[in-house]
Amino acid sequence: MLLKMQVARDIAMARSQQHDTDFYSWTQDQAALLRALPRGSNLLDIDNIAEEIEDMGRAEIKEISSLLRQTLVHLVKIACDPEAPSVAHWVGEASGFQGDAVLANSPGLRQRLDLPKIWSVAKRNATDSLAEYGVVVPPLPEECPLTLDQLLDANFSPREAAAEVSACTHSDDTDQGRGYRR
Repeated sequence: MLLKMQVARDIAMARSQQHDTDFYSWTQDQAALLRALPRGSNLLDIDNIAEEIEDMGRAEIKEISSLLRQTLVHLVKIACDPEAPSVAHWVGEASGFQGDAVLANSPGLRQRLDLPKIWSVAKRNATDSLAEYGVVVPPLPEECPLTLDQLLDANFSPREAAAEVSACTHSDDTDQGRGYRR
């Protein structure tokens, strides 16, 4: 009996620590535990509570995806219009969004992030934004030139990352992207 109590305490402690270290996985585990509770005389609205907890985990995915998208948008802008007066601002923005993504990341989120989709939306956002200033973006690769590991690296350098994006552009005319400068 004493061993069972100790095991139960250890499991509870591990779940509590998981809340702080891998919030997404914690939300999924807690929702599954709620759904496994007996329904008999339980007055809890188990299905809706479990769904709300799962939604909190999905919000984490949306948040980090948005931060990575914003990081990539700024990297594309730097890569495609490196002489723009706004480059220093874009570097700061990319650094800030990437830093927030690092802080929001947890192990359970990594496999849920859809980098191809994030990259696709980021390319369109950057292209639309630069087009407003007459900057033509050369064709960008279909696949993101950066990995999740690179994007979530605590030692991330926006200028180095933008150089990698720039190296992957397919432009026949290197001056093609030069247009109105902000």
